[in-house]
Amino acid sequence: MEFNKDKQENILDSLDAMPNGELKQLLLWHNWPKTAIFFFVILMILLDIASNSIISVVSVAGVLILSISICYCCYVWGMRKLRKSNIMDHPYQSYLETDLSISEETAARLARLIVVKLNPIILQLRSLFLIEDLLDSLKLLVMLCGLNVVGDYINGMTLLVLGFILIFTLPKLYEWKKPMIDMQLQHLQRFKTRLFGSKKKTHSSAPTATVDPQVISSKLRQKTNDIDSVPQPNIGQFISTEQEYVWQQQDMPHEDYMHYKDQ
Repeated sequence: MEFNKDKQENILDSLDAMPNGELKQLLLWHNWPKTAIFFFVILMILLDIASNSIISVVSVAGVLILSISICYCCYVWGMRKLRKSNIMDHPYQSYLETDLSISEETAARLARLIVVKLNPIILQLRSLFLIEDLLDSLKLLVMLCGLNVVGDYINGMTLLVLGFILIFTLPKLYEWKKPMIDMQLQHLQRFKTRLFGSKKKTHSSAPTATVDPQVISSKLRQKTNDIDSVPQPNIGQFISTEQEYVWQQQDMPHEDYMHYKDQ
């Protein structure tokens, strides 16, 4: 079984499902200043949450953003009062006119994307927890026990920070090294196919006897002919012998017996 690229889900193509491909451009660093600002701001927030309470982090972030906005507006209005600025509109007028509402088309696309990704996960979880396949459920049990052991040494926020960093590094790395990664995936798929194929062959390598129907029919025909060729006993001979024995048992005179036999 060769490596089928149509069945393999491409990470970069799946990102195109987002509206206008903004998520793809963000994760692949196509607009690197915007991605850098977003990446470092979110990373700092996550690191702050890892060390402090989430309530204090959200409140401090809100205070910081609001303070910067107020200071900037006061600066623009002060410069306008001093007539050192020709800006007569609101300092954030362009941002206030930006339409941030979610359109029905965007909501429908997001809903379809969530349904397509979420339904298989729900079905798989139902199959695993209701023991549809015992082997898969045991694998999940072992994995959960391993996560429990890992959780004793690593905090959940640490895993979240590492996952966030990987999200912004793995897609770009895949874009850079796509031919080499695809080649390695092909080799891995071929090795997996050979491994499981060899196991199936060893299980099915028990000796089996192949029977030709023509040989069976010829042998049956030969046995039938052999049975027909055996000389059949003379029934009349048995009857006459039995009758002779009966007459002899009755102590009949020999003359009468011979006379009856001649008749």
